[in-house]
Amino acid sequence: MNIFKVLDKFKKERSLILYSLLNRIPIFVFGDNSEIIDEFIIELSSLIHFRAEYLYFTDFISNKEYRNLFLNEEMDYNSQRILIRCSSDVSLDAIMQFPEIKSTLMSINLSELNKKFEEIKMEIEEKLQNYLCIFLEENRKSIEVYGITRKEIDLSLEDNIFQRVSESTDKSINKMKRVLSEKINKKNLDQDFISTLLDFDKERMELKKSIFKEELQKFYSGSKRAFYILLRLNFLNSMDIDSKIASKTLLETIDFIEISIDRIISFIKSEWNENFIDLVENNRKMMIGDKLQSMWG
Repeated sequence: MNIFKVLDKFKKERSLILYSLLNRIPIFVFGDNSEIIDEFIIELSSLIHFRAEYLYFTDFISNKEYRNLFLNEEMDYNSQRILIRCSSDVSLDAIMQFPEIKSTLMSINLSELNKKFEEIKMEIEEKLQNYLCIFLEENRKSIEVYGITRKEIDLSLEDNIFQRVSESTDKSINKMKRVLSEKINKKNLDQDFISTLLDFDKERMELKKSIFKEELQKFYSGSKRAFYILLRLNFLNSMDIDSKIASKTLLETIDFIEISIDRIISFIKSEWNENFIDLVENNRKMMIGDKLQSMWG
């Protein structure tokens, strides 16, 4: 499956899918073909390379095992955050059995069930309020978000990632074509052969995945650096040493000034379950103080 071609069918809403993946919002993929929706959640999971994937009914079965996975996160900031994947043959069981649903990808084939979407939705909402539904059917490809107001979500990071990935991929492919074209331009070769030689459609997806991974790694690494800084500031505050940082200073320190501090804080809350919003200030006086301090080393 070419995951990017599928995501492109959702147009701008693809950014909402990436936002949900990054912020560990549970995603439910509904469809009428188990093979397609199961493969789709596999591909979605592979995009978030910095998480550890656990497959329900393969890597764990019991609720105790489920709790222990998340308990390890609470005990160790450095442990790899987890992502639970449930294929269509076990998703309904997971909805019923899991004590809570978080950081999860589930595929559900409505055509094979005796339940309607509204019934499943009610069962989901007994466990959580915020979640995303993707409808990947033959005649319907759409997204519905529940418990979250779309207008309140800043998707500029996700929009920019998709744009940069597309532009960088095109640039790389064009460069590859140009190099080959220069080599064969003066040769008397069959046009069909030349077209085949310059066809990089198969390579495009792998290249796109690689660039996408680089973009996400850049964001993840920057967020982690911010997390370690804020964690230490929080420790100082616990010792009654008033310590805050200007948002601009923090973004410059982690070398990630093109997004808002709120997006970093939001990701940190989702990834490490720490809310550091009170440690960051936006006033000019704080920025000047941080600047002077950095100048003095």
